[in-house]
Amino acid sequence: MRDKPFIEVTVGGKPVNAVFYERLSTATIRDEVGQDADTVELAFDDARNEVAAPAPGALIAVSFGFRGVGSWKMGLYTVEGLAFEGGPDGERLTISGRSADMRSDLKEPVSEHFDDTTVGDLVQELAGRHGLQAVVSPALAGETLPYIARLDQSTLDFGTRVADRFGALFAVKDGKMLLVKRGSGSASGLTLPALTIAKSDCRDWSFDVDPRPEYGSTSAKWYDRETGKTVIETERTGMQGPERRLRHALPTQAEAKAAAKSEGERLSRATGSGSVTLAGLPEAQAETDAQLTGFRPEINGRWRVASVEHSFADTYTTTIELEAPEGGKKKEGEE
Repeated sequence: MRDKPFIEVTVGGKPVNAVFYERLSTATIRDEVGQDADTVELAFDDARNEVAAPAPGALIAVSFGFRGVGSWKMGLYTVEGLAFEGGPDGERLTISGRSADMRSDLKEPVSEHFDDTTVGDLVQELAGRHGLQAVVSPALAGETLPYIARLDQSTLDFGTRVADRFGALFAVKDGKMLLVKRGSGSASGLTLPALTIAKSDCRDWSFDVDPRPEYGSTSAKWYDRETGKTVIETERTGMQGPERRLRHALPTQAEAKAAAKSEGERLSRATGSGSVTLAGLPEAQAETDAQLTGFRPEINGRWRVASVEHSFADTYTTTIELEAPEGGKKKEGEE
Protein backbone atom coordinates (compact mmCIF):
# COMPACT_ATOMS: atom_id res chain seq x y z
CA MET A 1 0.00 0.00 0.00
CA ARG A 2 2.94 2.38 0.64
CA ASP A 3 4.56 2.09 -2.77
CA LYS A 4 3.58 5.49 -4.21
CA PRO A 5 5.03 8.27 -2.02
CA PHE A 6 4.36 11.93 -2.73
CA ILE A 7 5.19 15.36 -1.36
CA GLU A 8 2.97 18.44 -1.16
CA VAL A 9 4.36 21.95 -0.62
CA THR A 10 2.83 25.39 -0.21
CA VAL A 11 4.73 28.67 -0.07
CA GLY A 12 2.98 31.59 1.57
CA GLY A 13 -0.18 29.50 1.78
CA LYS A 14 -0.31 28.86 -1.98
CA PRO A 15 0.40 25.52 -3.72
CA VAL A 16 3.62 25.46 -5.74
CA ASN A 17 3.55 24.85 -9.50
CA ALA A 18 4.49 21.73 -11.49
CA VAL A 19 8.01 23.05 -12.25
CA PHE A 20 8.76 23.06 -8.50
CA TYR A 21 8.16 19.30 -8.29
CA GLU A 22 9.86 18.54 -11.62
CA ARG A 23 13.05 20.28 -10.52
CA LEU A 24 13.01 19.08 -6.89
CA SER A 25 15.99 16.76 -6.24
CA THR A 26 15.64 16.13 -2.49
CA ALA A 27 13.48 17.28 0.39
CA THR A 28 14.90 16.66 3.86
CA ILE A 29 13.09 17.33 7.13
CA ARG A 30 14.52 16.89 10.64
CA ASP A 31 12.24 16.56 13.66
CA GLU A 32 14.12 17.38 16.87
CA VAL A 33 13.43 17.22 20.61
CA GLY A 34 13.11 20.24 22.89
CA GLN A 35 14.16 23.70 21.79
CA ASP A 36 16.29 22.41 18.91
CA ALA A 37 14.46 23.81 15.90
CA ASP A 38 12.96 21.44 13.33
CA THR A 39 14.42 22.12 9.88
CA VAL A 40 13.66 21.69 6.18
CA GLU A 41 16.02 21.66 3.20
CA LEU A 42 14.79 21.61 -0.40
CA ALA A 43 17.39 21.05 -3.15
CA PHE A 44 16.66 21.65 -6.84
CA ASP A 45 18.22 21.11 -10.24
CA ASP A 46 18.26 24.79 -11.17
CA ALA A 47 18.73 24.38 -14.91
CA ARG A 48 17.30 27.40 -16.75
CA ASN A 49 16.54 29.01 -13.35
CA GLU A 50 12.88 28.06 -13.59
CA VAL A 51 12.21 27.57 -9.86
CA ALA A 52 10.98 30.74 -8.17
CA ALA A 53 13.08 31.48 -5.08
CA PRO A 54 10.90 32.38 -2.07
CA ALA A 55 11.67 35.53 -0.13
CA PRO A 56 13.48 35.15 3.22
CA GLY A 57 10.84 34.85 5.93
CA ALA A 58 8.28 33.20 3.65
CA LEU A 59 6.36 30.31 5.20
CA ILE A 60 6.72 26.84 3.67
CA ALA A 61 4.35 24.01 4.62
CA VAL A 62 5.38 20.45 3.76
CA SER A 63 3.36 17.22 3.78
CA PHE A 64 4.49 13.69 2.90
CA GLY A 65 2.17 10.83 2.07
CA PHE A 66 1.32 7.79 -0.03
CA ARG A 67 -1.24 7.61 -2.84
CA GLY A 68 -4.29 5.72 -1.66
CA VAL A 69 -3.15 5.83 1.99
CA GLY A 70 -3.05 9.41 3.25
CA SER A 71 -1.03 12.54 3.89
CA TRP A 72 0.91 13.66 6.98
CA LYS A 73 1.71 17.30 7.77
CA MET A 74 5.45 17.48 8.46
CA GLY A 75 5.58 21.09 9.62
CA LEU A 76 5.54 24.81 8.87
CA TYR A 77 8.92 26.43 8.27
CA THR A 78 10.30 29.95 7.84
CA VAL A 79 12.72 30.40 4.93
CA GLU A 80 16.10 31.37 6.38
CA GLY A 81 18.53 30.73 3.56
CA LEU A 82 18.93 30.48 -0.20
CA ALA A 83 22.04 28.95 -1.75
CA PHE A 84 22.87 29.11 -5.45
CA GLU A 85 25.63 26.92 -6.90
CA GLY A 86 26.86 26.19 -10.40
CA GLY A 87 29.61 24.53 -12.36
CA PRO A 88 30.33 21.99 -15.10
CA ASP A 89 27.76 19.63 -13.66
CA GLY A 90 24.97 22.22 -13.74
CA GLU A 91 23.25 24.65 -11.38
CA ARG A 92 21.64 23.99 -8.02
CA LEU A 93 19.30 25.89 -5.72
CA THR A 94 18.92 25.00 -2.04
CA ILE A 95 16.18 26.46 0.17
CA SER A 96 16.61 26.01 3.93
CA GLY A 97 14.20 26.86 6.71
CA ARG A 98 13.57 26.43 10.41
CA SER A 99 10.42 25.72 12.37
CA ALA A 100 8.10 28.72 12.19
CA ASP A 101 7.39 28.24 15.91
CA MET A 102 10.94 29.32 16.85
CA ARG A 103 10.21 33.04 16.56
CA SER A 104 12.58 35.76 17.70
CA ASP A 105 10.30 36.84 20.57
CA LEU A 106 10.88 33.43 22.19
CA LYS A 107 14.62 34.16 22.27
CA GLU A 108 14.51 37.64 23.83
CA PRO A 109 16.08 37.78 27.35
CA VAL A 110 13.79 38.89 30.19
CA SER A 111 14.25 39.28 33.96
CA GLU A 112 11.33 38.62 36.30
CA HIS A 113 10.23 36.35 39.13
CA PHE A 114 7.19 34.26 40.03
CA ASP A 115 5.81 33.67 43.52
CA ASP A 116 3.50 30.88 44.71
CA THR A 117 2.54 29.58 41.29
CA THR A 118 2.20 26.17 39.69
CA VAL A 119 3.93 24.76 36.64
CA GLY A 120 0.62 24.74 34.78
CA ASP A 121 -0.10 28.40 35.55
CA LEU A 122 3.46 29.44 34.68
CA VAL A 123 3.40 27.77 31.26
CA GLN A 124 -0.10 29.18 30.65
CA GLU A 125 1.17 32.70 31.29
CA LEU A 126 4.29 32.28 29.13
CA ALA A 127 2.32 30.73 26.29
CA GLY A 128 -0.27 33.52 26.38
CA ARG A 129 2.41 36.16 25.96
CA HIS A 130 3.55 34.53 22.73
CA GLY A 131 0.13 33.67 21.34
CA LEU A 132 0.62 29.93 21.87
CA GLN A 133 -1.53 27.19 23.35
CA ALA A 134 -0.20 25.75 26.62
CA VAL A 135 0.08 21.96 26.92
CA VAL A 136 1.31 20.57 30.27
CA SER A 137 1.34 16.97 31.43
CA PRO A 138 -1.36 16.51 34.11
CA ALA A 139 1.26 14.99 36.43
CA LEU A 140 3.25 18.25 36.26
CA ALA A 141 0.56 20.94 36.03
CA GLY A 142 -0.09 21.01 39.78
CA GLU A 143 3.57 21.05 40.87
CA THR A 144 4.16 24.13 43.01
CA LEU A 145 6.85 26.76 42.52
CA PRO A 146 7.05 28.83 45.73
CA TYR A 147 9.57 31.16 44.10
CA ILE A 148 11.54 31.09 40.85
CA ALA A 149 13.59 33.89 39.30
CA ARG A 150 14.27 34.46 35.62
CA LEU A 151 17.43 36.51 35.08
CA ASP A 152 18.14 37.62 31.51
CA GLN A 153 16.76 34.36 30.15
CA SER A 154 14.78 33.80 26.98
CA THR A 155 11.45 32.01 27.20
CA LEU A 156 13.09 28.97 25.59
CA ASP A 157 15.92 28.86 28.13
CA PHE A 158 13.66 29.59 31.10
CA GLY A 159 11.11 26.96 30.04
CA THR A 160 13.89 24.41 29.61
CA ARG A 161 15.20 25.23 33.08
CA VAL A 162 11.77 24.64 34.62
CA ALA A 163 11.41 21.39 32.67
CA ASP A 164 14.83 20.17 33.82
CA ARG A 165 13.76 20.74 37.40
CA PHE A 166 11.09 18.07 36.96
CA GLY A 167 12.90 15.80 34.52
CA ALA A 168 10.54 16.93 31.77
CA LEU A 169 10.75 18.22 28.20
CA PHE A 170 10.05 21.81 27.10
CA ALA A 171 9.35 22.55 23.45
CA VAL A 172 7.43 24.81 21.10
CA LYS A 173 5.81 22.91 18.24
CA ASP A 174 2.78 23.34 15.99
CA GLY A 175 1.57 26.48 17.76
CA LYS A 176 1.84 24.88 21.21
CA MET A 177 4.11 25.52 24.18
CA LEU A 178 4.74 22.11 25.72
CA LEU A 179 6.03 21.00 29.08
CA VAL A 180 5.59 17.24 29.23
CA LYS A 181 7.08 14.25 30.96
CA ARG A 182 9.71 12.55 28.84
CA GLY A 183 8.38 9.40 27.26
CA SER A 184 4.79 10.47 27.86
CA GLY A 185 4.03 9.85 24.18
CA SER A 186 2.58 13.32 23.82
CA ALA A 187 5.43 15.59 22.79
CA SER A 188 3.19 17.34 20.28
CA GLY A 189 0.28 17.62 22.69
CA LEU A 190 -1.47 14.77 20.88
CA THR A 191 -1.49 11.05 21.56
CA LEU A 192 1.39 9.48 19.67
CA PRO A 193 1.22 5.69 19.49
CA ALA A 194 4.50 3.85 19.94
CA LEU A 195 6.26 2.72 16.79
CA THR A 196 6.95 -0.95 16.14
CA ILE A 197 10.03 -1.48 13.98
CA ALA A 198 11.08 -4.93 12.79
CA LYS A 199 14.57 -5.74 11.56
CA SER A 200 13.02 -6.80 8.26
CA ASP A 201 11.67 -3.23 7.84
CA CYS A 202 15.13 -1.69 7.95
CA ARG A 203 17.48 -0.96 5.10
CA ASP A 204 20.39 -0.55 7.52
CA TRP A 205 20.96 -0.02 11.24
CA SER A 206 23.65 0.74 13.80
CA PHE A 207 23.60 0.40 17.61
CA ASP A 208 25.95 1.09 20.48
CA VAL A 209 24.71 -0.47 23.72
CA ASP A 210 26.15 0.41 27.14
CA PRO A 211 28.68 2.91 25.72
CA ARG A 212 29.30 4.54 29.12
CA PRO A 213 29.73 3.37 32.73
CA GLU A 214 26.43 2.94 34.57
CA TYR A 215 25.65 4.76 37.80
CA GLY A 216 23.45 3.29 40.50
CA SER A 217 22.50 6.67 41.93
CA THR A 218 22.86 10.40 41.45
CA SER A 219 22.99 13.10 44.09
CA ALA A 220 22.84 16.88 44.39
CA LYS A 221 23.43 19.17 47.35
CA TRP A 222 21.63 22.20 48.71
CA TYR A 223 22.27 24.63 51.57
CA ASP A 224 19.79 24.51 54.45
CA ARG A 225 19.75 28.02 55.92
CA GLU A 226 17.85 26.93 59.02
CA THR A 227 20.52 24.46 60.13
CA GLY A 228 23.49 26.07 58.38
CA LYS A 229 24.40 22.72 56.83
CA THR A 230 24.79 21.39 53.32
CA VAL A 231 22.35 18.54 52.66
CA ILE A 232 22.72 15.87 49.98
CA GLU A 233 19.70 14.48 48.12
CA THR A 234 20.11 11.08 46.43
CA GLU A 235 18.05 9.43 43.70
CA ARG A 236 18.32 5.82 42.47
CA THR A 237 18.70 5.38 38.72
CA GLY A 238 17.47 1.79 38.42
CA MET A 239 20.93 0.71 37.20
CA GLN A 240 23.93 -0.86 38.93
CA GLY A 241 27.07 1.11 39.62
CA PRO A 242 28.67 3.91 41.66
CA GLU A 243 27.16 7.26 42.63
CA ARG A 244 27.43 10.33 40.44
CA ARG A 245 27.34 13.59 42.38
CA LEU A 246 26.51 16.95 40.81
CA ARG A 247 29.13 19.57 41.62
CA HIS A 248 27.12 22.74 42.13
CA ALA A 249 24.89 23.42 45.12
CA LEU A 250 21.20 24.17 44.49
CA PRO A 251 19.20 26.79 46.42
CA THR A 252 16.39 24.51 47.67
CA GLN A 253 15.72 20.88 48.55
CA ALA A 254 13.14 20.60 45.78
CA GLU A 255 15.61 21.77 43.13
CA ALA A 256 18.32 19.44 44.45
CA LYS A 257 15.96 16.45 44.30
CA ALA A 258 14.79 17.38 40.81
CA ALA A 259 18.35 17.93 39.57
CA ALA A 260 19.48 14.55 40.89
CA LYS A 261 16.51 12.81 39.29
CA SER A 262 16.99 14.60 35.98
CA GLU A 263 20.69 13.69 35.87
CA GLY A 264 19.83 10.06 36.59
CA GLU A 265 17.40 10.02 33.67
CA ARG A 266 20.03 11.59 31.40
CA LEU A 267 22.56 8.93 32.38
CA SER A 268 19.96 6.23 31.74
CA ARG A 269 19.48 7.46 28.20
CA ALA A 270 23.27 7.35 27.68
CA THR A 271 23.34 3.55 28.17
CA GLY A 272 22.42 2.94 24.56
CA SER A 273 22.04 4.69 21.23
CA GLY A 274 21.37 3.68 17.68
CA SER A 275 19.79 4.50 14.36
CA VAL A 276 17.68 2.73 11.78
CA THR A 277 16.88 3.67 8.18
CA LEU A 278 13.76 2.30 6.57
CA ALA A 279 11.11 3.05 3.95
CA GLY A 280 9.32 6.35 4.54
CA LEU A 281 7.52 6.43 7.89
CA PRO A 282 5.80 9.83 8.18
CA GLU A 283 4.25 8.82 11.54
CA ALA A 284 7.69 8.81 13.18
CA GLN A 285 8.19 11.79 15.50
CA ALA A 286 10.80 12.73 18.05
CA GLU A 287 10.12 11.71 21.69
CA THR A 288 7.85 8.77 20.88
CA ASP A 289 8.68 5.24 21.97
CA ALA A 290 9.86 2.60 19.50
CA GLN A 291 9.60 -1.14 20.09
CA LEU A 292 12.28 -3.01 18.14
CA THR A 293 11.86 -6.67 17.19
CA GLY A 294 13.79 -9.28 15.21
CA PHE A 295 17.24 -7.94 16.12
CA ARG A 296 19.75 -9.36 18.61
CA PRO A 297 18.45 -9.62 22.22
CA GLU A 298 20.71 -6.68 23.17
CA ILE A 299 18.84 -4.47 20.67
CA ASN A 300 15.26 -5.74 20.89
CA GLY A 301 12.94 -3.90 23.24
CA ARG A 302 11.90 -0.36 24.00
CA TRP A 303 13.86 2.67 22.82
CA ARG A 304 13.07 6.37 22.66
CA VAL A 305 13.10 8.35 19.42
CA ALA A 306 15.64 11.16 19.84
CA SER A 307 15.27 12.66 16.34
CA VAL A 308 13.88 11.80 12.93
CA GLU A 309 15.08 12.67 9.44
CA HIS A 310 12.70 12.27 6.51
CA SER A 311 14.28 12.33 3.04
CA PHE A 312 12.25 12.49 -0.16
CA ALA A 313 14.20 11.96 -3.40
CA ASP A 314 14.01 9.09 -5.89
CA THR A 315 12.55 7.20 -2.93
CA TYR A 316 11.20 8.26 0.45
CA THR A 317 13.25 7.08 3.44
CA THR A 318 13.20 7.80 7.17
CA THR A 319 16.21 7.66 9.50
CA ILE A 320 15.40 7.41 13.20
CA GLU A 321 17.97 8.20 15.88
CA LEU A 322 17.30 6.23 19.08
CA GLU A 323 18.36 6.49 22.70
CA ALA A 324 17.78 4.31 25.75
CA PRO A 325 14.70 5.09 27.88
CA GLU A 326 14.77 6.02 31.57
CA GLY A 327 16.13 3.15 33.63
CA GLY A 328 18.67 2.28 30.94
CA LYS A 329 18.59 -0.08 28.00
CA LYS A 330 17.66 -3.61 29.02
CA LYS A 331 17.97 -6.84 27.08
CA GLU A 332 14.85 -8.42 25.63
CA GLY A 333 12.75 -9.96 28.40
CA GLU A 334 14.27 -7.83 31.20
CA GLU A 335 11.73 -4.99 30.96
